[in-house]
Amino acid sequence: VIISGGVTYDDQPWHKECFVCAVCKTQLSSQRFISKDEYPYCLDCFSKFCAKKCATCKKPITALGGAKYISFAERQWHGECFTCSKCSVSLVGQEFLTWQDDILCHKCGSAS
Repeated sequence: VIISGGVTYDDQPWHKECFVCAVCKTQLSSQRFISKDEYPYCLDCFSKFCAKKCATCKKPITALGGAKYISFAERQWHGECFTCSKCSVSLVGQEFLTWQDDILCHKCGSAS
């Protein structure tokens, strides 16, 4: 029975001490968390074990706070990392070409 201090997650009531990260078991009732496959994760565990990694910087892509990311051919990039492999111009919202693992702006791709 939950008398006070309960948490609702996935339309279910939880004792706050029972609502924990699926990996490290840290209590989540007073912190931000991300759910995946119906399991809650603290931000650290989600970043380490669940988040996709940026193809450029290799850091996790969490999309917290509405952050945008780019996905193409099974790879993902942070918006700020989606740049031409040769000249580093931003490719967000631009046409681009691929060459092996590189992404290139139209100018650099045409020069190859």
